[in-house]
Amino acid sequence: MSPAAAGSATDELSAGLGPGTPPGGAGIPAGGATVVGSPLGWPASTAAFVNGSAIAADQLQDGHRLARAHPASHVVPAVLALAEERNSPDTEPLACVGVGCEAGVRIGRAMGGTPDGVHDIGTWGPVAVAAAVARLLAPGDAAPGRRALDLAGSAVLLTDAGTVFQGSTGSHAFLGASVSSAAAWGWRQLPASPRRPARWSATCPGSPPGRGRSATSPPGGRRRLAALRGAERVRRGAPDQRAPARGRRRGRGPGRRGVRGADVRSVEVGTTAAIAAFAAVGDDELAARFSVPTSVAVPLLTGRLDEATLDGPTAASDPVRSLAGRVQVVHHPDLDTGYPAGRPGQVTVSLTDGRELEADCDRPRGDADRALTREELAGKADRLLTARFGPAAAGLLPAAPALGSGGTAGELGAALRAAVQHAQDQEDDP
Repeated sequence: MSPAAAGSATDELSAGLGPGTPPGGAGIPAGGATVVGSPLGWPASTAAFVNGSAIAADQLQDGHRLARAHPASHVVPAVLALAEERNSPDTEPLACVGVGCEAGVRIGRAMGGTPDGVHDIGTWGPVAVAAAVARLLAPGDAAPGRRALDLAGSAVLLTDAGTVFQGSTGSHAFLGASVSSAAAWGWRQLPASPRRPARWSATCPGSPPGRGRSATSPPGGRRRLAALRGAERVRRGAPDQRAPARGRRRGRGPGRRGVRGADVRSVEVGTTAAIAAFAAVGDDELAARFSVPTSVAVPLLTGRLDEATLDGPTAASDPVRSLAGRVQVVHHPDLDTGYPAGRPGQVTVSLTDGRELEADCDRPRGDADRALTREELAGKADRLLTARFGPAAAGLLPAAPALGSGGTAGELGAALRAAVQHAQDQEDDP
């Protein structure tokens, strides 16, 4: 939940979570689930909505390359909220997350991507949530799960891609709304008797006829869990095309490892049609995360690209905007055949001394075959949690891995609430 912790600090989400805004005072009864960033108890539906929105706020979602969306970002906030409220056994949340991600990834792969103009958030993610919630509330009973899948699949969101890619903060709620509504679909199917199933298919509304495939198995009929094939951990900004000094170099000139912005005259990024759509220079923090030029310029000037450097002031700074304006994004049709199986890209950096450096890549870092180490993942979680909770974050790092080995969602929630309370006490009494 470290991405939710980072996102919970945004103005639009933190305003209603302060110590002076108890749930009851806002007309919402207190509950047994944790909203990341609040020391109070909230209803599970509210926690699922707010935590889902927070995960989207900083664009730090997980990703699945072949399904082309974010399964865990939908499933995890719903499962943890309900598991905490119901005091579920320690192994249940992890099993339910696995069920939800598997169901969602199969549907996402069968869809073959969303139509132009539709963002992936809220399309098949709610179906994944419904599967996970049905598994949590009725383990071993397939009937509620089937009914939940039927209903959730016929009531998905059709989210506007432009709202997200233009950096609207209101787009955070796309994920939160789909999570909370889908959790309700899963819960409502428990007492229901079998009825005529809802009509839906694995093609998103607006898809060309015949585009979808059976959602019961991934393309090719592979038996391995679909959720494990193509899983990737998405970082801020564009894919690895943004790191031109890395990869396989075919340099014309002696070259050196580690190029800095002051040495760069221009950059050409050759990429697929899907990535070439993000060729505009970002003018604020959210828009920068959907900008190839800004995502290339920031690490060239700062030496890194992460949650600490791709912020609003950096993205809007004159040096970054100047260098981003010299980054040309070019669609290479020959690379399209490698998508979505990979994320191919070719980068050429022209230096002020006349040299040119070239690099290419096939997969984003963090993908299944380029996985981050446990130490790297723990370091990222530590940075995000410490930025939000200060020294109190130290007690949070062991809480999430403890799930499945004796720890419960309730204990994780209690640790999150304690961290918030400690941080607030430090502010009141520095």
